[in-house]
Parts: sequence; C-alpha cells; structure tokens
Amino acid sequence: MDEELKKYRASLIDTLRFLNESYDKLLVTLSGGALGISIAFLKDIVKLENVSNSNLLFYAWLAFILSLAAVLGRIMFGIEAHRTAIKQVDSGTIYDEKVGGKHSLRTRVLHIGSASFLLLGLLLLAAFAYYNVGE
Repeated sequence: MDEELKKYRASLIDTLRFLNESYDKLLVTLSGGALGISIAFLKDIVKLENVSNSNLLFYAWLAFILSLAAVLGRIMFGIEAHRTAIKQVDSGTIYDEKVGGKHSLRTRVLHIGSASFLLLGLLLLAAFAYYNVGE
C-alpha cells in the first residue's frame, strides 16, 4: 500500500471514530431530551387529569429509556470488543478469529437498536400528542 493510500485510510479511521462518538452523543441528547420534554409536556400542557391514551406515553418513555440503555451497552461492548481485539493481536490470532469476538456483533446490534428505539419513541410521543392536543 503506497503512502498516499495509507494516509487516506488513516483519515477514514479518524472520521469513523468521530462519527461514532457524534452518533452516541446525539442519541443520548435526543433520547434524554425527548424524555424530559415529554414529562414537561404532560405536566404543563396536557394535565394529568385530562390524559387520554396514556399507554402511548408510557411506551414512548420506555423506548427512550431503551435507546439510552442501548447506547450505554454499545459503549460497554465496544470497549470489550477492543480489549478482545488487542488480545487477538497480542496472541497472533487476529487473522484466525472474528475481530473483537462476540462483542463486535453485540455492538453492531445495539448501534441499530439505539436509533430504532429513539424513532419508535418519537412516533409514540407524536401519537400521544395528537390524541391529547391535536384532535
């Protein structure tokens, strides 16, 4: 691999690292913010005594919490995947085994799950708002 291509590859790795960090921060911000805003919405706009379809709000909150938990799990399993990869490099098995071991797959699943739960929570929250304000 020529020097120019090595530099380009290194920049791709740096960009990937930055995008992953940004993704996690954004999901935490959006899920946590949506959870907080929905609580304020319930307290200040809808009023507890006037709530209809409260199950939608409950499931929206559950989805936001699951999104946050998925981000935390992704970070935790990402750390373990990197530890496993380091051990694989040290033992010389990096080419014989899945890099990062089983933790790599868990990280990938949680990566998708965290965004999916956020979107589900937003849809449920929008439905709750429609039934309580938008009719």
